[in-house]
Amino acid sequence: MKKLVLATANKHKVREIDAVLRGYGYSINSVKLNIIEPDFDSLEEVAEAKARQAFEQLRKPVIAEDTGVYFSAYHSFPGQLAKRVYLGIGFRGLTTLIKLAKNKKGYFKTVISFTKDGRHFHTFSGKLYGRFLGKVVKPQKDRLPYEKIFVPEGFSKALAEIDIGEKNKISHRAVAARKFGKWLKKNKY
Repeated sequence: MKKLVLATANKHKVREIDAVLRGYGYSINSVKLNIIEPDFDSLEEVAEAKARQAFEQLRKPVIAEDTGVYFSAYHSFPGQLAKRVYLGIGFRGLTTLIKLAKNKKGYFKTVISFTKDGRHFHTFSGKLYGRFLGKVVKPQKDRLPYEKIFVPEGFSKALAEIDIGEKNKISHRAVAARKFGKWLKKNKY
């Protein structure tokens, strides 16, 4: 099994990407680095900037990831600022926004950026569409916050209630990781 480095301290992201990439013959080691998350307009730019910073610190091939949350009713807000918004207004603020919206639809988007040399970047993205809930499901469960207020298309329960194995078949992060895994195999990295 070949090893890859993912620049994150988020165990949920590591677990999910690792589970997918193992199917392609790769495993993930995570490393927590001092990375400044830039305020760019796109996840692609953010993920690439994070990968660049990680490479500068490690001086070896590295993966960085960024995920955004997009509420259709609010012109794709909070987007790449999802973590900052959650930390700022919490579930109470998020569920209030959702309750006030007529359109509860939206999606998650993940972008994985990989660099071997710090100059060339390969990006892979995935989306998961669904609807947002005006209540928190499984608030104490060890899952990412937005998973507790989001129901994927074709499902009747929140993402936090879906078994990890099933989640890894449909999630935005898993879609991006599968694209990355196929690229790794094709390019014999």
